Amino acid sequence: MQRDLMVELTNDELKCISAFESLTGAMVRDCIISESEIVFIVSEGELGKAIGKKGANITRVRQSFGRQVLVFEDNEQMEKFVRSLFAPIAVTNINVHDKMDSKTIYVHVDERDRGSAIGKDGKRIKLARTLVQRKFNCDLRLATH
Repeated sequence: MQRDLMVELTNDELKCISAFESLTGAMVRDCIISESEIVFIVSEGELGKAIGKKGANITRVRQSFGRQVLVFEDNEQMEKFVRSLFAPIAVTNINVHDKMDSKTIYVHVDERDRGSAIGKDGKRIKLARTLVQRKFNCDLRLATH
């Protein structure tokens, strides 16, 4: 099973991936474990399989792990990947700024969606930053208009 990850996974992450894949049948591309949740990036086109009919698979996964589980769909196109991280929030625009040795993605959302895009205690935006850094090696900033 080939995984094209830019980061090394810990044994715990590998165990979580194995359990998730056996519970859902969806192929996992990346996994991040935090104190409050486990985040999985599944292969493109496998989000439905991961969630299951009427959410059956994701419910089983959450019960198995005993904590919050978030699932996002992988995409090699940066813009599509970033949009999936913020769904169902409408991302109005994405700008990529290249500087000498760094790249920053500016994600634009409506002012009314700013709180949702940041998330409780900044969790959503921190997670999005982490995932974008791991996958595309660039920073992410939230912009409103």
